[in-house]
Amino acid sequence: MNTQTNPLTEADPTVAGEYFEGRWHQKGRNLTTRDVATANTDLQRKVERINNNRTLSTEAKRIAIAREYRTARDHVRALAQESLDHVTTQRAKLSRRLFGFEGTADAQTVIVRRDAADRAAKIESAHEAQRALQMAEANGDTHLAQAIAAQSFANGWADVVHTWFDANPQASETAKQLQELPDPSDGVWRMQHAMTYQVVPPAELGTMSDYQIDALADTVLDGGDAA
Repeated sequence: MNTQTNPLTEADPTVAGEYFEGRWHQKGRNLTTRDVATANTDLQRKVERINNNRTLSTEAKRIAIAREYRTARDHVRALAQESLDHVTTQRAKLSRRLFGFEGTADAQTVIVRRDAADRAAKIESAHEAQRALQMAEANGDTHLAQAIAAQSFANGWADVVHTWFDANPQASETAKQLQELPDPSDGVWRMQHAMTYQVVPPAELGTMSDYQIDALADTVLDGGDAA
């Protein structure tokens, strides 16, 4: 068990990290491939042991390899989902902190926030959002201003969000943390994420699809299982 102190949590306790190769790596910000590499390496070793087992027929070896591949693939898929869930959770947590929706609130405040969110959701352009934000701040309507900023952030209206940051400088550090996290809705990031969390099928399985590999793995030879 690693006993090294994680410096990443000193500034932000919500950061998840793991220690390997002599330093801490932050999950979410940089895709972590150590577990994936381990899964691929373990699969290669198991395939080698299966191929060296002289008691197995050629077909029995293919079935055993298919089973090992399926196990590794499903494990890595679970890691990918865990990584995605972590990023999504952290973004939601930071968004609530950034736009003032953390903590408990009385019934009246909940109603006011909901009304503000509904009004902000009806804004259709950055120009309209900018005007609405300026009016809300001039009227001292902090809930509406926060809702407009949150909606603008979701819509990518950077100028509006920066206007709100200018009036709320205490939010800048949280905003920086949020911006440094990947955006799961970004297609390029999702493609990189998918490419990172994958297991290479053993050569013994050729060009079989995952569906075909699963069917092979479920095969039972006469006289018992493959391995």
